[in-house]
Amino acid sequence: MNNNKKGNTKLIIFIVAAVLIVALVVLNYNKPSPESQNYTSEISKKANIETYYSFTGNIESKDEKQIIADRMLKIKEFHVNEGDIVHVGDVLYTVDISDMDASLKQAAASVELAQINYENAKGGMAEQQLLQLESAVSSAKLSYDDAAKNLERIQSLYDEGGIAEQALEQAKSQNAMAKQQYETAVATYNLTKDKQINVGIETAEAQLKQAQAAYETVKKQAGDPEVLAAVSGEVKKIYASENITAMAGSPVMDIVDYSEMKAVVKVDEYDMGAVSVGRNVTVRVDALDKDYNGVITKISKEAATSKIGTSLNEISYYLADITVEDGSDLYTGMSVEARVLNQSVEDAVLISMKALQFDNENNPFVYFKNEKGEIYQKQVQIGVNDGVNVQITEGVQEGEEIYVPVKAVVMPGQMMMGGEM
Repeated sequence: MNNNKKGNTKLIIFIVAAVLIVALVVLNYNKPSPESQNYTSEISKKANIETYYSFTGNIESKDEKQIIADRMLKIKEFHVNEGDIVHVGDVLYTVDISDMDASLKQAAASVELAQINYENAKGGMAEQQLLQLESAVSSAKLSYDDAAKNLERIQSLYDEGGIAEQALEQAKSQNAMAKQQYETAVATYNLTKDKQINVGIETAEAQLKQAQAAYETVKKQAGDPEVLAAVSGEVKKIYASENITAMAGSPVMDIVDYSEMKAVVKVDEYDMGAVSVGRNVTVRVDALDKDYNGVITKISKEAATSKIGTSLNEISYYLADITVEDGSDLYTGMSVEARVLNQSVEDAVLISMKALQFDNENNPFVYFKNEKGEIYQKQVQIGVNDGVNVQITEGVQEGEEIYVPVKAVVMPGQMMMGGEM
């Protein structure tokens, strides 16, 4: 019995001791002190440090053109296949316009007839009529000149008393009649030239223009039988089929220019101040383990969508286009991270983020070792950090040795198991 009691007493003492040990370990773990920890060390250094805004998105082709049927049409023949490379001006397909041939021929004939009428009005019958009137004016002028000379002669003879007054009156009457005939011929010529002939030419010209406009209308309705490529690139997809009528507005094919790529990224509304057209960007493509230089070329004015959240916490984002330099090895759909410079400090005193400590009041400090080899805390002022290193603006100089505590994580259960062993 005594032996059993002694054994139970020892067991109780052992358990109490184990619990105390575990408690001490937990306390030490939660409140580490310089004296109870192991340390590694590092040397502070001077270097440049930069921070960035980061936006995610995907690679897209910079230029993509979808060919749309501008009217109801029947494709007669495709001249390209999916995957073909085309250039501006290449024939993509031909359209069957046989149902418009008769209308086109009729409109063309109307233009030809109107052209003939216009030429006749301008240089044919009208010109001949004008020449006849000019001749009549010349003849009337000669008659008027003769009558005037005769009146002058008769007047002289009458003044000398050589002829009777009746002869003078007759000469005056003939002169007045010749003058009237001349003036009438001139007026007729001018009236015909300024009005009648010009009206005929203007009418013929108006009819010609009307016929030409009608022809262009019919031609537009028929459309060009050959549809040409407006952009260079690869025929990505063909939607329509030969000899099948395509409805107006339906897609016929997509042409994509893969020679130039762009990154399209989402920008949080609170980060819009970090982006602007013309700003340089670094585009990271993890799939290729490569960085590319880029420039922001476009920023959407309307929100693309909202992030998931409550109605009070939804945040809109906007799409920004980034032209990627030398992106010939990129593929559409690749994920990217675009980085825009935020802060930059040259020759900053840097330590690692793990070397920076914070006290209970969230004040930053680092561990130093004094001449006696004792670890002590020193308050510091911090600046920029990039997530790996942090700038120390006050409290640490370049080349100083900083001590970093190593926290050994030991679970209480593991400690008890070790004691039992």
